[in-house]
Amino acid sequence: MTLSRRSALRVGLGVVGLAAAGGVGLALHTGDLPAAPSTLQVLDAHTHGVVAAVTATMLPAGPGRPDPLALGIPALVDQHMATMHPADQAELLQGILLLDNALVGLLMDGRPRTFTACDPATRRATLEAWRTSDIEVRRVVYKALRGLIVAAYWGHPDLYAAAGYPGPPTFARASTPSPNAATLDAPVPG
Repeated sequence: MTLSRRSALRVGLGVVGLAAAGGVGLALHTGDLPAAPSTLQVLDAHTHGVVAAVTATMLPAGPGRPDPLALGIPALVDQHMATMHPADQAELLQGILLLDNALVGLLMDGRPRTFTACDPATRRATLEAWRTSDIEVRRVVYKALRGLIVAAYWGHPDLYAAAGYPGPPTFARASTPSPNAATLDAPVPG
């Protein structure tokens, strides 16, 4: 049987259409995302869930360390992101969505599901692939997320004791002027 150009074009377009539909389906499939607080400023419910999955993967709860999700670390990451330049916020949000995109995961890492739908071992392997990637954007997104998550976690007051840190000093406002203040107003000997 010979294939006419018109038949070949129809078959080719059908294959492209099926691949596109499958890619959209993969990209839209999400895992179980934890509930997002209503106070989010930069993250939405989906990106909060991705940050929560990354947080739980990077900093699993262990002996002597509180669970980062129980401390609300993804919401603290959102607060830190709110202080960033809007262009940097937008780029990091795109990177977070890229990390959770199943089609990108399939093409780049061989995982046919979203990051949030993966088991902990696959998540660890995915983050390691992003950390060591030849693609700069993946490394940058990894470093930015890691920096924000680790800073929010170890900066949390509940972690001071686990880190051996007594906490920030409290400074009482002095009610008397400093000893140098009196000498500044004294006449210069002459």
